[in-house]
Amino acid sequence: MRILKAIVLIAATLFIACDGLSPVTSELPPFVITKPAMEITERTNQYYYAGIAFRFLNNSDAYIDMITVSFMLFDAKTQGSPFIGNNKFEITKYDMVFPGENKEVFISLDRYIYTAPSEPYLIDFFYVSEIHYTNGGTWEDKQGKYRVRF
Repeated sequence: MRILKAIVLIAATLFIACDGLSPVTSELPPFVITKPAMEITERTNQYYYAGIAFRFLNNSDAYIDMITVSFMLFDAKTQGSPFIGNNKFEITKYDMVFPGENKEVFISLDRYIYTAPSEPYLIDFFYVSEIHYTNGGTWEDKQGKYRVRF
């Protein structure tokens, strides 16, 4: 009987002690991005035939030297893959973004196409999957929790 009272007393104590704890809330990402746009014209020093452009606001206090984005591309007419094989991409862009800076980022698709597109591809499930900081730190979202859907 004493053991049962001790178990009930411990359980009640733990319940009361943990009652004020709130559930862990997820942090917001250390950036703000705009809806990406597919471009099929040359952008000097970025790409010749096709690329993706979006704005990126660094909300952290650290300097960024690398951004990795993940996304899927679809043909505008057929809604299918415009490529032979996989239409999911993960591309790393080495670019310096200062704390508080709102910068336009360009992702070249020239390495991944064999024919220049006549119409822009549809972009879906676009998200920043990794950020690397100059101090050695990283931020990751490998599942696309903070994705931009269309």
